[in-house]
Amino acid sequence: MFDISWINPGGGSISKESLQRENSMLKRQIQELLTLDETGFFIELDSLLKAILKKALVLCKAESSFFSLSGKDPAELDVRISNLILEEKMVKIRQQFKLEYVRWQESEAEMITIEDFILLPLVRRHRMLGVIGLRLTPDAPDNICEILPILAAQAAASLESAILYERMFKRLLVLSNVFILGKEIVSNIELQPLVEKFLSIACDGTDSDVACIFLVYEKDDQPYYSYLKSTDSSLKFAEGCPNGYTSLIRSVREDEKHRIINELAGSEFSQSEAGKVAGIVLRDTLVLPLKPRDRLLGVIQVANKRGNFSYRPEDLDLLKILGSQVAFVIQNADLFKNLQRAYIDSLSALTSAIDAKDSYTRGHSERVTELSIKLAVDYGIAADEVEKIKLGGLLHDIGKIGIHEGILNKPGRLDDQEFEIIKSHPDLGVRIMGKVEFLESIVPIIKFHHERYDGKGYPSGLSGEDIPLLARIVSVVDTFDAMTTDRPYRKAMTVEAALAEIERCAGSQFDPAIAAHFVSMVKRENEQTQA
Repeated sequence: MFDISWINPGGGSISKESLQRENSMLKRQIQELLTLDETGFFIELDSLLKAILKKALVLCKAESSFFSLSGKDPAELDVRISNLILEEKMVKIRQQFKLEYVRWQESEAEMITIEDFILLPLVRRHRMLGVIGLRLTPDAPDNICEILPILAAQAAASLESAILYERMFKRLLVLSNVFILGKEIVSNIELQPLVEKFLSIACDGTDSDVACIFLVYEKDDQPYYSYLKSTDSSLKFAEGCPNGYTSLIRSVREDEKHRIINELAGSEFSQSEAGKVAGIVLRDTLVLPLKPRDRLLGVIQVANKRGNFSYRPEDLDLLKILGSQVAFVIQNADLFKNLQRAYIDSLSALTSAIDAKDSYTRGHSERVTELSIKLAVDYGIAADEVEKIKLGGLLHDIGKIGIHEGILNKPGRLDDQEFEIIKSHPDLGVRIMGKVEFLESIVPIIKFHHERYDGKGYPSGLSGEDIPLLARIVSVVDTFDAMTTDRPYRKAMTVEAALAEIERCAGSQFDPAIAAHFVSMVKRENEQTQA
């Protein structure tokens, strides 16, 4: 224990004048603490901590000090600032404080002595906000025993205000971002970028290292898609989610309320795969159901509260706001997907009608689509680009709706004039699809799938890699299907003969790399089928 008997060692009485003088000095010293720089106070909590510690050092004539903020476990000293303290000394103080903290709770003493330090618990409304540690010198004021409690009380009041202000300021900033994002929702139906922004706000607003959303099938609560944002990894999207989440999701659904778990260690949740997300071990978590209009869409979750703090009611309030908006976004995205699906179904019916105009090409669009997707995936094309091929392959000949059936079904070869009319179908297709905003991305496939690698194709005479990649892929498959299908003027070629023709035309009509890959893929599939 720290001996402060050196203060007023002679004992005895103190004159009234001396006492008044000391009291006046004490009031003046404490007033200095009241006039901390408000700019530092309101803008940054660390600035306040430094200012208080600096004043305390001067006021108490201390030679070393530290400032700790209380977190989830108040007995753990979370030192934010320290002056002239060796790490070994700080380790001893931390260890001893854990023991002294229990005794302090029982006694509610104004100070704790550990080693040669005096520790001042900063208590406000029966809650310890932090601890100031001071190593005094023999030069400390004679009235140090009066100064320390007042110092602690004033520091606690300032600290409480700063913490509340910081939370309020941060929450206003977060809500401002939520409002801005809310306006963006109205004009944006792309789910992925909106979810990324929501999860960034969730991480920042709740001071969490991890935020994630899991979407579930309504019939059995099985997660089918997940979105993850963490401070040490980029946003991740994945099919399904970690094992063990189904039970958690069901418990949230059945309770129809949130779950706050501020200590996962040793819990059933932490023992399952649900206690980890993308390899990140979860320490604590806040989970909220996404359940608009009695339909469970999934859950939104934040985890690993920063700074050793616990999740608070205001974190839940923010997550509820974000959850309601995320649910709205997901519902809008589902609605938009349904509209897209209905539109595409209508277009599929239209392409079937186009194929029906030419009795020899019935099913051509579906075959080109299926094989183009296979080639694109095998070639290593990104998933979002494959989606374009899925639509582009289906609609690549949409312009033929404007071509007379007599030309499409002519039994002999086309004359020059008729061929020019046929060559107009890519531009006709662009005129049709160019008016549909969400199909703009597939226009290059429709327009350029008849271009040649040597520049002798149509409609624009592009060559080489100036031809869009997806159009080059569809071009190979389109030609292959045409060669292996009966036409009015010839019988279908065998697969082997068609592949040989594609190899022969690689570098002239086709992209040589894509042509070679296609031939290899088809041969490999044929071998597997025959095996």
